Amino acid sequence: MGQTGTLDKAATAAGRLILEALGEERPARSLSRLIDSPRAVRLLRELFTVAVRRSFVGRESRDVTRYVRDLLDYQSLPAAGELARETEAMIRGAIGEPELAHGVPELRRFELICHVVGDLARPPGVPPAELFALVDQAEQRVARFDRPRNRVVGRRAM
Repeated sequence: MGQTGTLDKAATAAGRLILEALGEERPARSLSRLIDSPRAVRLLRELFTVAVRRSFVGRESRDVTRYVRDLLDYQSLPAAGELARETEAMIRGAIGEPELAHGVPELRRFELICHVVGDLARPPGVPPAELFALVDQAEQRVARFDRPRNRVVGRRAM
């Protein structure tokens, strides 16, 4: 995919790891190897949300079903049954129906996120500038949501 030109543009080390994994021959597998990096996993989850929302907000649920079938076929995975239902639940959960994904086990969530995010690199692939913009937006979401919650602003009363 030739993402090396964008690697140095990622704001975080986790962003660079994800962009590098997306440039590999099997991006979903490369992304799954990042499971030992909590920062990369957190960023990957936000990237999933950003990518899914950009692709599916305002579209019909049948579009999600068709995408899931196509994605699983492309990955040589069963395109019907439990895996397909869980994948669709994860995608629909990201676009406003979070209760659908509550029953998906954590490890399976990570696996499905890797498949969906890895699909960004499927030929012809997302253009490098757009891919960088997705990662950048996900990095901004992580920074915004990971701010210390108990920070005292201003003077403390004694």
